[in-house]
Amino acid sequence: MTQEQYGYRAGDILTACDNELNVPTGYLGHAAIVVDDEHIVEAVITYPYVQVARVEDFLRVHPKHAHYRPIAPELGPSAAKYAIWYYQQSNHNKAMGVVIPPFSFSDRIPLQDPWSSIYCSKLVWLSYYYGAGYPFYNDFYLFTPEDLDAVLSTDPNFRLMYKHPEFLFLVNT
Repeated sequence: MTQEQYGYRAGDILTACDNELNVPTGYLGHAAIVVDDEHIVEAVITYPYVQVARVEDFLRVHPKHAHYRPIAPELGPSAAKYAIWYYQQSNHNKAMGVVIPPFSFSDRIPLQDPWSSIYCSKLVWLSYYYGAGYPFYNDFYLFTPEDLDAVLSTDPNFRLMYKHPEFLFLVNT
């Protein structure tokens, strides 16, 4: 199956081993959660930190990506609903002149804390944790795109839909 043949569903997870920061491929990466057949919610390093974007834009910017889908039909929509709510709350905070959540990779902020910091794979983790009651295992202090891919590739509750032939993380973060 090619990438275009299976489409995208709410709760699908996209993780990339490349990034927009000129860090070599395989070292940093990016992640996002699909919220409908055409859109993702993602956390980015530029303000506003939580954004809605098109799936096709993610694929264009991050060709070296993997796409995972939850098997249980209720799991994905529940996580996607939380991601949309989180985006809306972030926008509400922005409208009130408050930068919450700030973008940060701080090791002093627990992964379960949704408002003291955000980054891309943490947003996916929060969406599944709070939205679907599904915690992903985390091996170190940050939950990185590499961690997300490692967890999803062995999780029997998720199915790999596509992986670019050159998708590879070089460091276990």
